[in-house]
Amino acid sequence: MEFVAITLLNGLSYGLLLFMLSSGLTLIFSMMGVLNFAHASFYMLGAYFAYAVSTKIGFWPALVIAPLLVGIIGAVVERYGLRSVHKYGHIPELLFTFGLSYVLVELVQLVWGRAAVPYPIPAELDGPLFTLFTTTFPMYRGFMMLVAILMLVAIFLVLTKT
Repeated sequence: MEFVAITLLNGLSYGLLLFMLSSGLTLIFSMMGVLNFAHASFYMLGAYFAYAVSTKIGFWPALVIAPLLVGIIGAVVERYGLRSVHKYGHIPELLFTFGLSYVLVELVQLVWGRAAVPYPIPAELDGPLFTLFTTTFPMYRGFMMLVAILMLVAIFLVLTKT
């Protein structure tokens, strides 16, 4: 019973993480009609921005600043890159964003290197959220599940109420 319950919680948390990744891609394609192959590269860029900001001023400011920085970069790419190729159809968009993903990967490797960077769990979220039988469920994973659910609710409200 313990194995099943913990496996279900882990599967749910992983599924919510996949939802966070795929929701942006789905919204961009369904609402803007843009094939964005660089989507995951923007997520990677956000992770490295969060790493850089959190090493200087902490995790909680990085949680706000990193998405804003990536959003600004995404807006610039959309305005000056995607708009100019959008009129030619999906193939030029696909080629542009595919090339952009390579450029972003190379830029990240130039700035932060090829090796993995140490990104410890913040002290406030390091520890068990609860104990189920003899297994503990991490607080950080519960926090990410909460963020994903809040994101789901926000997207639902934006799409249905505006």
